[in-house]
Amino acid sequence: MSKKKIIREFQEEFVLSDKYEYTFDKDVCGKTIEVTVPKHHAHRIRPKLPRWWREYRTIVCYKEEKKTSPDDE
Repeated sequence: MSKKKIIREFQEEFVLSDKYEYTFDKDVCGKTIEVTVPKHHAHRIRPKLPRWWREYRTIVCYKEEKKTSPDDE
């Protein structure tokens, strides 16, 4: 099964946005799907996902949103 199809099924099953970043990786526990979300979404998404889905361990990561200020320009 292709990675795109796996991600599509994962998104449909857990009603996740296609704007999130999905990556496949491997660690000591086996294969993983990492979902990177904005920081303010992480607290809602983590309880929604199981620790394991099919043969993948699921990990929710977040990224800080960049705040622009007038000094940055």
